[in-house]
Amino acid sequence: MSMDDRSFAESYDILVIGAGPAGSSAAREAAGMGLRVLLIEKKEHIGIPVQCAELVSKWVSRYASFDLGSIVQSIETMSIHLPNGKTFEMKSPGYMLDRSLFDKELATSAIQSGAEVVTGTRAIEVSAEGVLIQRNNHKEWIRTRVIIGADGVHSTVARWMKLPSIRMMVALQCEVVLFKPQSHADIFFHPDYEGGYGWVFPKGRTANVGIGVLPLKTSMLPELLDRFLNLLNRSGELPRIEIVSKTGGSIPCEPRPQTVFGNILLVGDAAGHAHPITGAGILNAVIAGERAGRIAAEAIVREDLRYLENYELEWREAFGNALQYGFHKRVFLDENWKKKDIDFERLVKETWVGFKEYYEDRKKSGLTPRDTDGIVL
Repeated sequence: MSMDDRSFAESYDILVIGAGPAGSSAAREAAGMGLRVLLIEKKEHIGIPVQCAELVSKWVSRYASFDLGSIVQSIETMSIHLPNGKTFEMKSPGYMLDRSLFDKELATSAIQSGAEVVTGTRAIEVSAEGVLIQRNNHKEWIRTRVIIGADGVHSTVARWMKLPSIRMMVALQCEVVLFKPQSHADIFFHPDYEGGYGWVFPKGRTANVGIGVLPLKTSMLPELLDRFLNLLNRSGELPRIEIVSKTGGSIPCEPRPQTVFGNILLVGDAAGHAHPITGAGILNAVIAGERAGRIAAEAIVREDLRYLENYELEWREAFGNALQYGFHKRVFLDENWKKKDIDFERLVKETWVGFKEYYEDRKKSGLTPRDTDGIVL
């Protein structure tokens, strides 16, 4: 089909694909600057199903506009458990969110800023002048000057750019009933949880209990999660195992080397903005989304799409060094996990944010303490 054969149903300044924290933050920022913004989401209901452990740094409240009702409870500390029985406690101030409410709050803020939001809609194809979208069985071309791809680790927009897949973890999680309140988060390491860890994140009367591992262990996840639940049961942490829901998904563990491609920007999980070790990505998604939306709007106002290159510079200035250092640690972790002579406790300390050993070789990497400190789930 030639461009002359395509009829464009609507024209927008900016099309944002994906209404997670990154996409909604980008849409809100751009629309608030007076640009015509369309935000599309393939799910029928924003934020549902939840595919997230829901623990976020308290810093998120500085960047995201959301109702306090999205916060289920506060977390102040994190306990790290090793298979040799040792436990380490560290400060990790954060919130347990109700992600379904949090995501809807961010999308609502985008709408109130002037963005148009459409759910149940997929981006199918890109052209020089726009994007083909599909809602139900209806397809139509949307003309847009800038595209922001905020459509997750398996990004359609990234595939349009013929980008390779990035390194990732896979996770399986269930929500279980808590029989006593808990104010701290738990992280469990075990040689069986290759490249990842287990977690217990309390959220009021329930807790998110899950395991993340390298993709080659995907088939073992159900068995590993069952074993983990039984361990928690035997230890008394879960007197009874009562599961109310299950979810799973993929988590990026590698920042993309490039996130600006002409008039297309990648943001959030699509850009590999989650921390390569912890998998934490909500805060970075909000920060990068705001920058993407603002810079996209500024580029259009200036009538100079080359200005979009500033997005790459700004998100890297904000948290790029922390991600690169985390990826350095991710490669080290994956290469050493199965070595027979490895000191597993030492490996965990060298590769988990919060231990002083994590930062020991940052001088060799050219990073300063401020570049990597303070990264929490």
